[in-house]
Amino acid sequence: MHLVNNTLSRFVSSGQIAGCAVRIMRNDEVCLEGSFGYADIEKKVRMSSENTIFPIASMSKVITVAGIMQLYEQGLFKMWDHVSEYLPGFKNPKIAAEKADGSYEIVDAKGQVTMRQLFTMTSGVPYPWGDTAAGRIRIEKEKEYEASGKPVPGTVEYANLVGELPLAFEPGERWMYGFSIDVLGAVIEVLSGKTLGEYLKANIFDPLGMKDTGFFVSAEKLNRVATLYHIQENLKPEDRDYNTEKPPFESGGGGLYSTVRDYSRFAQMLLHGGTLDGERILGRKTIELISTDHLTPEQRKGDSWDTQRGYGYGLGVRVMTNPELAGINGSVGEWGWDGAFGNWFCVDPRENLTCVYLTTNLPGDHYRFIPKLMASMYASLN
Repeated sequence: MHLVNNTLSRFVSSGQIAGCAVRIMRNDEVCLEGSFGYADIEKKVRMSSENTIFPIASMSKVITVAGIMQLYEQGLFKMWDHVSEYLPGFKNPKIAAEKADGSYEIVDAKGQVTMRQLFTMTSGVPYPWGDTAAGRIRIEKEKEYEASGKPVPGTVEYANLVGELPLAFEPGERWMYGFSIDVLGAVIEVLSGKTLGEYLKANIFDPLGMKDTGFFVSAEKLNRVATLYHIQENLKPEDRDYNTEKPPFESGGGGLYSTVRDYSRFAQMLLHGGTLDGERILGRKTIELISTDHLTPEQRKGDSWDTQRGYGYGLGVRVMTNPELAGINGSVGEWGWDGAFGNWFCVDPRENLTCVYLTTNLPGDHYRFIPKLMASMYASLN
């Protein structure tokens, strides 16, 4: 894996990123575990694949999917159930239908959001981003809520409030990256009677020995959290507060912290059909369902990110369908996800391989880095 070592070293030595850590396993052996650069440049704290704690952003999504699929296996919901059966805020959905002149009108949706549409990001539930009218409405509503002085809502209340806002399009119409997996995290709370953090700890983190993974970092571990750096501003550090106690809203879509070693345990469990070291987290057929492309050709038209070129989308994960279109020397069936700060992981059943790569980039700039990492990794295989 000297090619990978050289590639990641170059990311740091060229000044493109502050640091990163990686763990690549093949046939249950560690091919490469390394750390490069700094977790904190100013304090001269080196990166560590074992000890550095990263905010993993949207890599939280796959963990939340694993958690709710445990409840699916218990027969507690069906994929085509209406979300409103569990979260009443999603009853009688509206759509912010956009017009050619940039205005919009609020209209009744023809159908309700289903659980399956949350998993596949075809629900129309937006993030508070400005690229859709629904997203802009959510931005304004969140500003109003914050100005009201009300406390931050809990996970279920938050999801219900979002459910009352307009969707970006008719449920199932197309793929759009949004708040869907956070809503699934709220459904976990409704079905399990536990907070999302409690549920994930008892059913995933503790069984897999993921001792440094959770929605907050205890005060005694705070010095292990990597600093985020603005990679387009000469590695200017981000001044950011991290959760040192349980937050009211536990974001199943982006709120977890973890380490390379912890997340590698999770990835190995996925590779082994849901079981690791005798701990069964999910069934083999459930893993197959998660890692199968679920999008129709029409839905896929909305999935236009550079990093998704050559990929379909399963249940909260990308799924490689066309390596030649992606321009990547990888495998059909490779799957996984990434996170806003440049983080990325993959599971490759064909090569019996997992890779977990964590870094601290603002913005993530995945397409600038990940194809190079993948090229070096796959070129290293015998």
